Amino acid sequence: MEKKIVVIGGGPAGYTAALEASRLGGSVTLIEKDKLGGVCTNRGCIPTKTLISLANTFNTVRKASKYGISTGNVELNVEKLFKRKDLVVNRLVRSIEHLLKKNNVNIIKGEARIESQSKVKVNGEEIEADSIIIATGSSPTIIKIPGIEQVRTLTGDEFLESNEMPDNVLIIGGGFIGIELAHILNSLNRNVTIVELMPRILPNLDEEVSLFLQGLLKRRGIKILTGTVVEKFSVEGDKSIAHLSNGEKINFDLVLMCVGRRPNSRNLGLERLRVSLGRKGEILTDEYMETNVKGIYAAGDVAGKYYLAYTAMEEGRVAARNSLGHKVKINYDAIPIAVFSDPEIGSVGITESEAKEKYDVVVGKAQFIANSRALSLDKYEGFIKMIVDKKSRKILGAHIVGPEASELIHTIAIVMRKNGTIEDLAGAMFIHPSLSESIKDVALSIINSM
Repeated sequence: MEKKIVVIGGGPAGYTAALEASRLGGSVTLIEKDKLGGVCTNRGCIPTKTLISLANTFNTVRKASKYGISTGNVELNVEKLFKRKDLVVNRLVRSIEHLLKKNNVNIIKGEARIESQSKVKVNGEEIEADSIIIATGSSPTIIKIPGIEQVRTLTGDEFLESNEMPDNVLIIGGGFIGIELAHILNSLNRNVTIVELMPRILPNLDEEVSLFLQGLLKRRGIKILTGTVVEKFSVEGDKSIAHLSNGEKINFDLVLMCVGRRPNSRNLGLERLRVSLGRKGEILTDEYMETNVKGIYAAGDVAGKYYLAYTAMEEGRVAARNSLGHKVKINYDAIPIAVFSDPEIGSVGITESEAKEKYDVVVGKAQFIANSRALSLDKYEGFIKMIVDKKSRKILGAHIVGPEASELIHTIAIVMRKNGTIEDLAGAMFIHPSLSESIKDVALSIINSM
């Protein structure tokens, strides 16, 4: 007899869980109250990366004369930029829907509420379930700053759906989302100010990497104020003004609130079943993605672990397998992360300062300016850094700021995930010329200094 699986939420965790459960023989119903694809596809990863790609293209065309290519007057059509973004998003949403239907997943549009361990209610109808997978995602956090109701304020999610491109933008928060939006706006000739509470942008990343990018962004005209908060907003005539803790006043057209996310765990009926929640409202799970209530699983942002689409997908797969009687543990070893700035950042493992607190380490670095492929691309700002434990010779962390960092980091992450050593990278053959050659250069420099 087929097991009935109900998945609540159609984002990366939800649609991946639904597909996995169906492929394993489950009878699957997926409930989504908004658009399939979730935040990532509609208001996050995909629209952001599409706009970043367009912004990078605009930058390349503007400096084409440097390479002997005459382009004439380069004009920016914001409306067409957003149309391209919407085209990409809509195509992916349709692809997800097609894939779900092809795999016999029953899709219901509506808001779900869990009535019991075996019943979910949607649109007035009760659906039977042997297992329930909650994948309701997260929402942007809003800071209540005095006067904020008087000024134009959007979250990152809202901005990517608004198709607005004002001249002067104040971004609150210098994390991943804030930096990527700042790069887009700055590249498209907008005035950008970032206000960040911590001493540097991207405070959770390796300090050398984040400070390198911070310096580059400043040189490109982005105003970055660290160790600073917005104390209040005011309106004087037609001007919106932010009053900062350092005494400065900033005029702006739009505030972008980019200060993190919170799990969507409310109004699901979890309190009725006494499902355990963390202090931020995240649904607590074990290594099998199961909650404290048997047969109820959670995956993705609502489980509050990484807030990344690809970890959400893997959590969805694990939850689906276990909901059908398998016994699979989630593995969070060597998760790579990226910031799609220009240059990009790719990172995996622990930072240099974290490593030096616990291990006797060797740190190696290679500059992209010494890489022939980077020079031929005219993209040579940045470096690759690796931290290795002297005793075990294992790679503890790797941090890249430079061209295609989001792709390069996977090579190191795979070696780390397989418990490889620095010799595994040093002994590999890399194509010449290639950006990835610099990975081998770092590995060899580390071995030579051990």
